[in-house]
Amino acid sequence: MVGSDGLAGLIRLLPPPARAGAMVHWEAVQTAWRLVLPPDFKAFLAQYGDGLSDLDLSVLVPSTVTPDTCDEPGAPKGGMGFITADARATWMDTNPNDIDAAVGDLVAWGADGSGDLYCWLTHGEPEDWPVVHFSHGDDTWTRFDCGMTQFLYRMLSADGGAKAMQDSALWGAGLHRR
Repeated sequence: MVGSDGLAGLIRLLPPPARAGAMVHWEAVQTAWRLVLPPDFKAFLAQYGDGLSDLDLSVLVPSTVTPDTCDEPGAPKGGMGFITADARATWMDTNPNDIDAAVGDLVAWGADGSGDLYCWLTHGEPEDWPVVHFSHGDDTWTRFDCGMTQFLYRMLSADGGAKAMQDSALWGAGLHRR
């Protein structure tokens, strides 16, 4: 399902800034989350760090704070655990009936300035996790059968594979940055 050229396409479209990568203690994070995170996500963070902020898209750098621990005293607010907890609450509130998933299958990997959420459905192998997008503007969820970097490439290059994102400020944004 996941296109192997997602990250390569992103790098061609929007080269990462110098020294932008994020360092993550993957073993500790994956132990805390009880998940192995997708390889394209790890590669994206190594190249781009916390996202495409000049395009108003934050990619969440994971930590050992999970949705179950994000409200504990001393746990930092924000980040992947907090946003995943918010995405799961939003999922419950909006009750998407056209996507077959349980609320616990949802893990957030990104958010933008308009309140949209970008998540995975953790079905199957991590490299096969589909992306689901929550549009804050119309309270809808849309599933994309591709991985995170392929989704970003499709959206930023105005590729028809992410046609449901045409109203997003990110649609085609990579084409204007060349």
